[in-house]
Formats: sequence, C-alpha cells, structure tokens
Amino acid sequence: MSGRPRKEMMVLVVMVMMVIVMVGYILPHLYYAVLSGPPSPPPPPTPQGHFKISRTNDNNNSGGGACSKVYFLTSEQQDSRLENVIVSKYSRYDDLWGKVLDGFHSLDPNSSQWFVKADDDTYLVRHNLVALLSGLDAAETHYIGLPLVYSPKDGKPIEFNSGGAGYVLSHSTLRLLQQTTTNKNNIHECQYPGYTSYEDVNMGVCMKALGVAVTDTRDTLGRSRFLPYPPRQLLNSNLEGKSEYAWLQTLSKYPFHFGPEYLSDQAISFHQIRQPVDLYLIHFLIHDLHLLTSVDSRPFHHLPN
Repeated sequence: MSGRPRKEMMVLVVMVMMVIVMVGYILPHLYYAVLSGPPSPPPPPTPQGHFKISRTNDNNNSGGGACSKVYFLTSEQQDSRLENVIVSKYSRYDDLWGKVLDGFHSLDPNSSQWFVKADDDTYLVRHNLVALLSGLDAAETHYIGLPLVYSPKDGKPIEFNSGGAGYVLSHSTLRLLQQTTTNKNNIHECQYPGYTSYEDVNMGVCMKALGVAVTDTRDTLGRSRFLPYPPRQLLNSNLEGKSEYAWLQTLSKYPFHFGPEYLSDQAISFHQIRQPVDLYLIHFLIHDLHLLTSVDSRPFHHLPN
C-alpha cells in the first residue's frame, strides 16, 4: 500500500422526467443525463427524436469513481428501446407530484448514494455535480438544488428546490421519503395530492415534515449552481428586473442576478434547453472544445498569404 487515500466510488442514479406538459405545449420527449465517465460525442437522435448520453466508466480527472444509472419517468412507454422506464399512472401537469412520487418509490435506496431528479430539458454538468457531492456524506439527509421560498397567504414560508433546475436526494433522504407510506410513519405532507399543485413546492413541504432542510449550493462567490434557465438568458444582464423573470428573483432564497459576472463557472444544471442542437452545443463546449496551445496557435499558418 502506498498510503494514499482510497478513492471511494460515487454512485448516482438519475430520474429523468419525460413528456412534461407546460405552458400549453409538450417539451421534447427525452433528453439524457451525463454523470460519469470520459466525455465523448453524444450518439445521434433516434428516429423519434429521442437521445440519451450515458457514461459508466470513470476517468482520472473526475476526482473519484462515478457510476450512473438513468431511469425515465413517463406516463406511457415512449420507445421500447429505452431501458429502465418507470411508467406512472399520472399524466397531467397538475399531477406531477404524484408522478414524481411514483418514480422515487420505484427506486432502491440501497442501489446508489445519490438520486437526481431532472426534467427532460435540463442539462447536467456531471463533473461539477460530482465535485459538489464529493464533499457531502450521502449517509446523512440531504436535499440539494436551487433553493427557493414559497410564501402562501395563509401559512409560513416553505423552502424548496426548483424542480426545473433539478434536485438531488441522498440515499438516506430517499429512504425517509419511502417510509412515509408505511402504517407506522404515514406523513400526509409526503402523499398525493400534496399541499399545492406544484411538484417542487410539495417536495419542499415533504422534506420539511421529514426534518430535511435545503442545502446552500452556491459557489464561493455566492452564485447559484443549479440554474432554471439556459446560459443565453443567464448571461443577459438586460433581463434583470424583467417581469418574465421576476419570479426567480422574488422566490430565490438568496440574491439572484443576471449577467456574465453572476453566472457561476461551477454551474451544475441548465433548464429549458429544449432544442436538441442546444444540448449538443453545450456538451461540445464543455467536453469537446480544446484550447490551442502556443505551438498550435496558428492553425492556418500553412495557407498562402
């Protein structure tokens, strides 16, 4: 033995929400999850427009082993070629809470350290997610994402994590959630139909009833790492204070601003990436684009003047 600390295997399970009806239209059928293994070009879309990026081998730069398994949560079987499909009886947008509960109750808490729920238009930056989780103990209760605060007119404020930006439960938290349906621990806050019609708010209500608080996931400069918009919007400082985006700045537990200086270089997720080409673009810029070295800084030097 060399005396070097042993790298522990970090195991993550991703549950991807499929075919979510929102704002009067249907989001793209399926996207993917990137949580482990060496980056490489994603496979082409299937004829139905479905595509998945999944990595199962760790590389030396990830700071420890990382395995992922992806489950697709839907109200109907979309494509027989997809593996690990969880079919829920709930199909309406107002029933998303029931759909998410079906998904989480279908998972085995002993199969992984961390469980990630993401929409089908959310891009996950695997390396940054692993880096954040590596500093936390999955044996403890954790509820991780973009902290927001819901303030009902007739009750106390409720802290919750944005559903669109994705959130993470430790295996200990998932086990607590699953135990809420037993006769000995029947917690109505964690049951369908829930406190509101919003799935993510209901999860916050459930977590509060279980005594699990939201985790501060900001970087050292106070910038959010789980993000509910694509980079294009987040970089646009002109959106600051605009009515369409006021909900985020109003509900955010911590100050949230738009502009290049406020976009974290440790971002973990981007929501509303609804065009497949945009998913490929982000993946390319993060994983495949390489800066030229000083030796190669003149790629066209061989061309005639």
